[in-house]
Amino acid sequence: MEQFRFLIERNNQAYILAGEEALLMSVSMGSSPVLRFVIFDPPAILIGYHQAVEQEVNLDEAKKRGWDIGRRPTGGGAIIMGPWQLGWEIYAEKSFLGDTPENAIRKGAEGVIKTLNILGIRANFRPKNDVEINGRKISGIGAFSEGKFIAVTGTILLDFDIDAMVSVLRLSSEKLKDKLVKDFKDRITWINRELISPIDMQELIKVAKEAFSEVLRVRLEESSYTELERNLINQLVIKYSSPEWIFNLRKPLIGDDIRYVEKKLPGGLIKVQVKLAGKNIIQSILITGDFFIEPRTSIYDLEARLKWSRVDDVEKEIREWFKNVKIIGISPEDLIDLIKGAVE
Repeated sequence: MEQFRFLIERNNQAYILAGEEALLMSVSMGSSPVLRFVIFDPPAILIGYHQAVEQEVNLDEAKKRGWDIGRRPTGGGAIIMGPWQLGWEIYAEKSFLGDTPENAIRKGAEGVIKTLNILGIRANFRPKNDVEINGRKISGIGAFSEGKFIAVTGTILLDFDIDAMVSVLRLSSEKLKDKLVKDFKDRITWINRELISPIDMQELIKVAKEAFSEVLRVRLEESSYTELERNLINQLVIKYSSPEWIFNLRKPLIGDDIRYVEKKLPGGLIKVQVKLAGKNIIQSILITGDFFIEPRTSIYDLEARLKWSRVDDVEKEIREWFKNVKIIGISPEDLIDLIKGAVE
């Protein structure tokens, strides 16, 4: 049975997210695989790697509440994290978790499902990256990789405040149609809503630790950061607290005549902004959303390909770009139709 290091971190968003990148780097450089549990304190609104803050977050409400805003190194959608939920993270070789991001996400979901089963709650995996109880989401999962190594990260809701979530997130009409059949209270749930007798965070940590150990078939050794990891985290905190990283990495286009379209696809919600020079030249383009893509920076390559290209060349450029990337649940035809739709 393989041995994993086990860590628990309660800290602000910048320190925890810096730890995500640092731990994956450390494991890829030869340190033992890791299971880390995290608690965000103070609360934070976290957007996915490919999202734009202005499109996803109600900045005035976030400021009023005194909540942090952060950008995750993983794809996926905007979430709120706080002392009311447990974050979990697995750092290991891809082969250990099934070689692909989809399989790694499913393996992480098994840990959540096992946790809930121990508590007497029946749950199941909902593709592409959720765990649900009777149709209500209780956990979202993401993944990002470094060579042969992968990080899988997710949440387990212990308690939750739906009104707070709705107030701090900007929810587009397309997402509302898909996610809110009635309202968020019918789409999201949490452990203490499902149990007759509530549990506290310490009990959840104890149960989740047992569940992940069993699902991963590993021994968990109580551990701490290595000197390398501490140094990396202290360096990366600067990045994850930087306005440049949080706000400017994916910034909405500005100016007159910005064409905009969004669509919910099996792989996520995609938002496209296009600015034209004349009728047939794409001057600039921004592609954001809650999708997962490998390599995760390859969306920049597509935007660079399409910048100053002819509209007639969009299909050729996208198909060529698609040869070297993988997007879960999104096809070349989906992107071609969406971008041509924005142009038109």
